[in-house]
Amino acid sequence: MKQKILLLVFIITALHNLFAQQNPFDANQFMLAEAYEQQGNYAKAIEIIEQLYRGDVQNPNYFNKLVNLYISSKKFEEAISLLESRIKMYPQDPNNYGQLGSVYYMMGDYKKAKEVWEIPLSKTNRNSINFRIIANYAIERRAFETAIEILNRGKNESDDPTMFAFDLGELYSLTMQYENAAKEYCELLKKNPGLYSTVEAKIFSFINKPEALKPTIKVVSGYQSQDISFKLLFAKLMVEDKKFDKAFELYVDVDKAQNSGGQILIDYANFLLNEENFQLAKEIFEYVINNYPASKQIASAKLGLTKTLESIVLKEFRNLNPDWKTFSSATYLSEEKTQKILSAYKEVIDLYEHSEIAIEARYRSALILFYVNNKTEKAIEQLNEIINLYPTSTFFPKALIELGNIYLQTGQIELAKEKYLSAQNSNRVFEDDRNIASLQLSKILASEGNFNSAIESLKKVTLNLKNDLTNDALEFSLILNTARNDSSNLVKFCKAEIFTEQKNFTSAENIYEEIALNPQAFVLHSICKLRSAEMELALNNYPEALKKLGAIVDEEEKNIYSDKALYLTAKIYEYGIVDFSKAIDSYQKLLSKFPKSIYLDEARERIQHLREKMKEGKTDV
Repeated sequence: MKQKILLLVFIITALHNLFAQQNPFDANQFMLAEAYEQQGNYAKAIEIIEQLYRGDVQNPNYFNKLVNLYISSKKFEEAISLLESRIKMYPQDPNNYGQLGSVYYMMGDYKKAKEVWEIPLSKTNRNSINFRIIANYAIERRAFETAIEILNRGKNESDDPTMFAFDLGELYSLTMQYENAAKEYCELLKKNPGLYSTVEAKIFSFINKPEALKPTIKVVSGYQSQDISFKLLFAKLMVEDKKFDKAFELYVDVDKAQNSGGQILIDYANFLLNEENFQLAKEIFEYVINNYPASKQIASAKLGLTKTLESIVLKEFRNLNPDWKTFSSATYLSEEKTQKILSAYKEVIDLYEHSEIAIEARYRSALILFYVNNKTEKAIEQLNEIINLYPTSTFFPKALIELGNIYLQTGQIELAKEKYLSAQNSNRVFEDDRNIASLQLSKILASEGNFNSAIESLKKVTLNLKNDLTNDALEFSLILNTARNDSSNLVKFCKAEIFTEQKNFTSAENIYEEIALNPQAFVLHSICKLRSAEMELALNNYPEALKKLGAIVDEEEKNIYSDKALYLTAKIYEYGIVDFSKAIDSYQKLLSKFPKSIYLDEARERIQHLREKMKEGKTDV
C-alpha cells in the first residue's frame, strides 16, 4: 500500500513539474497558431510552430502540429524532411514511418510509400503490433489492398492473430469482399467458439448489403461440420435468406446439441409468428409439444401454438375489419370460429393453473371474447378472474385497462374511470399500459368538464414521439389547453369523442357538425370538421365523406388537418370505392400540396403499389 502511495505521489510531482516548466508564452503562441490554422492562414501558423519546434524538438505536440500543417498546405518536401529527421531521433517508432509513407502516397509516389512502410515491418526486432499500425496508415490513404497484405503478414507472424483477423474481416467487408470476410470470421470462430456472439455481430453488420448474403451463406455452409455454433450461424443466415423451412431443420439440431429442451425452437416459432408465417410457426410449436413432452418449456409451446391458431383466425377477422379507416364498426366472428382457440387456451389454464402462462391465456381469451365474438359478459368474467385472483401478475393492469375499455364502450362510465385509475396507479403497470390508461381516463374526465384533472392525467403519458399513442395524447392536450375558454363547446367535443369510442358514430357526427357550424367555437372548427368527415366514413357514407374532406383540403393551411383529409380521400378511393386512378391522383396531390406531411412516405409507397396493380390488370384491393 505504501508503495502505491509513493508511486502516486511521484506521478503527481512529475506532472506538476512538467506543467510548471511549460512556458506560458509558448502555450499562448501555440493557441495563436491553431487560430491561424482554423482561419486557413497556414503560412502564419507554420511560422509560429516552426519557431516553437526549434526551441523544443522533443515536444510531440509541436512536431505533430508542424507535420499536419505542412501536409495541409501541400508542403510535402518540408514534411518529408521533418519526418526523416524525426526517424533519426526515434528509429524504432513505427508511427514516423507510417506518416512518412503517407506523405509519399499523397504525392502520388506509391512505390516509395510502400518502401517506407516496409521498413518497420522488416526490422529483425520488429513487434507484431507494427503491422497493425502501418496498416492503419495505409487504410487512411485508402490503400486497402496494401493494408490487407500487411495485416495478413502480421496475422501469420503474431502469437495472437485474433485482432488481425477482426481487422481483416472489417477491411474485407468494407471493400465488398464478402466471401473473404466470411472466411476470416469463420476461421476465427473455428479456433475460438467462445467468440460466437462477436463473430455473429460482425457478419450481420454487413449481411444486408447488396451481394453480401449469397457468398456468406456459401462460406458458412462449408463449416457446418466443424462446430454446432456454425449450424446456429447458418440457421440465422437461412432466416435472412427467407428459407425458413431449412432454418427449422438446423434449429432442431442446434436445440438438441445445446440441450435447450425446445427453447431455441420456441424462440424461432415466436419469430415466425411475428412475421405472420403462421403455418410454419404452428408446425414448430407442435413439434416441440410432440418431441419434448417432459420439457419445462412445454407450457410456452402450448401457449405459442394457441397464439398461432388465434393469429390465423384474427387474420380472417382483420380481413372483415380493414384498418384503413380512422374509426369503424366491427364485424364479429361467431363463437364457432374461435371455439378451437378458446378450448386450447382453456387447456393451458387448466394444466398450468395460477402460472403466468395460464393468466396470459385467460387474458387473451377475454380479448377474443370481447373484440372478436362480442361476448361482453364472458370477457368481463375472465378479466375479473385475473383482477381478483392475481394482483401481482403483469397482466393485472392489462386486465384493468381492458375492463375499462369494455365499460367505456358499453356506457358504464364510472366503472371505466375506476378501472383506468387503478391501472394508472398500479405498481405492476408497464409504461405503455400506463399511457393508455392515462389517455383514456383524461378523455372521460374532460367529457365531464373536469379539464384540470384531465390535463393532469395526460401529464402521466410518457413523451415518446415515435409512439402513436403519445402523439394522440399531445394532440388531445393541445385541444384541451387551447379551447378551455370555450368550456361549453369543449365539453360537447369531448362527449362526442366518448360517443366515437362507443362506436355511436351518428350521435358523435351530430355534435361534431354542430360545433363546426358554430362561429363561436372557431378553436375547435378544424378538428370537428375532420371528425365529422371521419364519422361519415365510419358509417360508409363515402360521397358525403369525400365532400367534407374536399372542403377541408380546400382550406389548405387554414386547417392543420388538410393533409390528413387528402390522405383519407386517397384511402376512400383505394379501398372504399376502389378507383385506383383517383387514388393515385389524390396521393400525388398530397405529395405536391403538402411536402412536409407525415403521410408522404406512405403516399409514395401506395402510388407505386397501385401502379403495379394497374399494370397487372388487377382492380381489387
